[in-house]
Amino acid sequence: MDKKTMQAAVFEGGGVIRVREIPIPRIEAADDVLLRVEAASICGSDLHILKVPQGQRGDPGTTMGHEFAATVAAVGSGVQNVAPGDRVVVEPNIRCGVCPACRSGHENLCRNAQNIGQWKNGGFAEYCVVPARQLHPIPPELPAKLAALAEPLACVLNGVRRIRPLPFERVALFGAGAIGLIFLRVLKVCGVRHVAVCETMESRRRDAARCGADAVIDPAKEPLAEALGACWGEPADIAIDAVGAGPVLAQAIDGMKCGGRILVFGQDGTQRSSIRPADINIKELTITATLSTLHSFPPAIELLQDPALQLDRLITHELPLDEIETGIALMRAREAVKIVLYPRGADGQRRA
Repeated sequence: MDKKTMQAAVFEGGGVIRVREIPIPRIEAADDVLLRVEAASICGSDLHILKVPQGQRGDPGTTMGHEFAATVAAVGSGVQNVAPGDRVVVEPNIRCGVCPACRSGHENLCRNAQNIGQWKNGGFAEYCVVPARQLHPIPPELPAKLAALAEPLACVLNGVRRIRPLPFERVALFGAGAIGLIFLRVLKVCGVRHVAVCETMESRRRDAARCGADAVIDPAKEPLAEALGACWGEPADIAIDAVGAGPVLAQAIDGMKCGGRILVFGQDGTQRSSIRPADINIKELTITATLSTLHSFPPAIELLQDPALQLDRLITHELPLDEIETGIALMRAREAVKIVLYPRGADGQRRA
C-alpha cells in the first residue's frame, strides 16, 4: 500500500464530529484484519453520542461508525477465517469471553466489551483494523449499502427472537425511525398481519405507511388504548419500544391486553420513565429487553438477501464520507431515515 493516510470521521467531543486526514491503521496483532471500508451507515446511537450531554458513551479522538461493510485488505499471521479480497460485515462489540455475563450465555451484556466506533476506531474511514473473530462473510452479490445494515438488522432480530411474535398477534410498534422501520419490515416478512406504528411525526408516519404498516397512530393526539380499539377492536398482544423516550413505556402498558408482552429496545441514557407498577400486575404483563446482538448476525445476513425484506426503502441518502456533517444534520432534523456513507466516494474511488 503506497499511501500512508486516509480520511476518517473523528469524534471530537461536545457533539462535534470532523473528517480528518489520519494515518492508515496497521496490523499489530496476529489476529488483526485490515479492512477497506465499502459503505457505512449512520446509526441513531451515533446521534446519542453526539448529543450534549451524551446519551451514550463515545470517547473523543475515536473514529466513529459501527455499521459497515468492507473488503479484507490484509490479515495478521494468525488469521485463518478470512483472506484478502473477502467481503465481510463487522460485529462491533468485542466481548471478553471470561466475565460472568459472557460465561452465562449473555455475551452481548459483557461489561468489558470494547465497542468499535465508540471507543475503538470504527468504519467512518477508508480503512479499519478489527479482530478476525468480529467478521462475518457476505456474498459477492450483496450490495454494500444493504450489507451496511447488517448490524442494526441483527440487533432487531435479537429483539424479535425474544418476543416471538405470531402471525395473528397484534403489535403496537413505537417509533418509525430507522430501527422502528426495520422492526416493521422484519415483522411483515415473519407474516405478522397486524402492525400499528405509533409515531408523533407526520413524515415518519408516512414512512411507516410506505413500509407496510397496517395502521399509523399519533399517540400525542389520542390515548393509545382508544386508538388501538378503533383499529382492532381490542388492545395489543405485543408492544415494541423502538424509541427509548420516557413516555413510551407508560403508553405501551396502557395499550396492552392482559398477558401481553413488551420489548424495550430503544436506548437513551438521558431519558426517564414514570409508570405505575400496579398496571403491570393487574394485566400480568411481561416486560423484556434486548441489547445489541446475540448470535444474530448470520440470520441477518441471510435475511438481507431476501428481496421481500426491502430494507433499501429505508435508505434515503447516499453521501461521500466527507459530507458526514450534512448527513448528521439531516438526521438531527429528522429529514432522513437511513444515510449510507461511502468513504471512497460513491464510485469506490477516493475523492480529491
